Amino acid sequence: MMVKRFFILLSACVLLASCTGNGIGWGSSSDSTAVTRSFLEKGKAIKEDNADSALVLILNAVDYGKGCEPQLRYDVYKIISEMYEAKNISDQQQKYQRLMADAAKAMNNKQKEAEAFLRISMTDLTMGELDRSLTDARKAYKLALADSLEFKANCQLMQTQVFLQKELADSADFHLKAAKQICPQIIEGEMYRLSEAYVLSAMNDNGKMETAINEYKADGSVFLSAELTRLLMSTHESLGNWQKAYRDATELLQLTDSISQKEASESMARIHELQHEQQMERNRADRESERATLFFSMAVVLFLLLMASLAALFFRKKAIVAHANELEALQLADNFQASEAIVKEENRQLQKLYYEHLYAIILPIMNANRGKSGHINLEEHSWKLIEENTDMVIPDFTSKLRRSHPSLTAEDVRFCCLVSMRVPNSVIADVYGIAASSVSTRKHRMKKKLDADIHEQTIEDYLGQYFL
Repeated sequence: MMVKRFFILLSACVLLASCTGNGIGWGSSSDSTAVTRSFLEKGKAIKEDNADSALVLILNAVDYGKGCEPQLRYDVYKIISEMYEAKNISDQQQKYQRLMADAAKAMNNKQKEAEAFLRISMTDLTMGELDRSLTDARKAYKLALADSLEFKANCQLMQTQVFLQKELADSADFHLKAAKQICPQIIEGEMYRLSEAYVLSAMNDNGKMETAINEYKADGSVFLSAELTRLLMSTHESLGNWQKAYRDATELLQLTDSISQKEASESMARIHELQHEQQMERNRADRESERATLFFSMAVVLFLLLMASLAALFFRKKAIVAHANELEALQLADNFQASEAIVKEENRQLQKLYYEHLYAIILPIMNANRGKSGHINLEEHSWKLIEENTDMVIPDFTSKLRRSHPSLTAEDVRFCCLVSMRVPNSVIADVYGIAASSVSTRKHRMKKKLDADIHEQTIEDYLGQYFL
């Protein structure tokens, strides 16, 4: 009877350990392909909600996928290059785009290889490497399949952009016409229309350019209309036609406000969504904690029953069993601490993403007031709009700041708005017409003015208390 009870209790403990292991995700696979696919799918699933955590998963897929089949490596390199593109990290973006091209070549898929080189060409252009951008665009054109007409036309448009940057108007015009000849439907695309306007401007064919711009603005997006209006305003300024330039500037301001309102609305919706996801994550963490506590309690009860039933037979092994139980308890405690660390890291990444959205809200306001010299000349209504946007995303920020520090001037409060919205030092330097290195000095002085006892804390962290 004692032996029968022993095997019953032993089976229950094994079943409990199995359930507990499945609940907290223990176990691993020796198959690198399966592991790579698992990391890839998990990263893609959370990419929209938590880009930083997704990036960690995809980087794990890169490590495990080095010896996998070319198609899987191509998929991994493609998604990670797109994620670095969203973060504006061009060197890493280009690195994985070239690995995409290598994987496509290993697959003997010339079209995918061509698409990779066109992506590389775009990144080259962003990084200012014009000659390499031109070489990669031509390579993409040569590798493309004969029937991929739209793709070949886009390769020609890419070369048009490079020659525009090189200020070679005739070469840019040649490739623009080549794109239209290869695929006539390309003229309906916004990239073609924008390229055509800039080519006409570079060739000083202002009349034809203005006609084309007015036509394209009628049925284009608000972003295309803003870019075309900016080009038209610059042309009228260079010709000394100040009345038309003023009209263009007014229209551009309206378009910029429309874009700002749209982006602000999208950002606020995204912030609310992230806050909801954060609350859901906290609820999930609470449930996991409760489940871990329940499993631990069950383990303790079963362990005590087992020891009570087998004390006579296994008295000499009591110390070994007690030691094993202690290791199990420590493992559960370690897993619980690891879960807490993951939640804290996700909250930190979420706060980082939150401040990136805050900066995106006021970036159009800055760019709308940027002069030819690169300085940002903000007038009173623009400063008020920045203060309103700051109060919108950080409720009552300016009023709380003034109540806490009555000695602050209006200029001090506005400077704090820019710092709280995580505006880069280079942009703040353009606003105040100072060197970027002087912004750090100004932040240090402002930190002393806010609180002379601040030492280890940065001004960004100090102002972050008003977010709470």
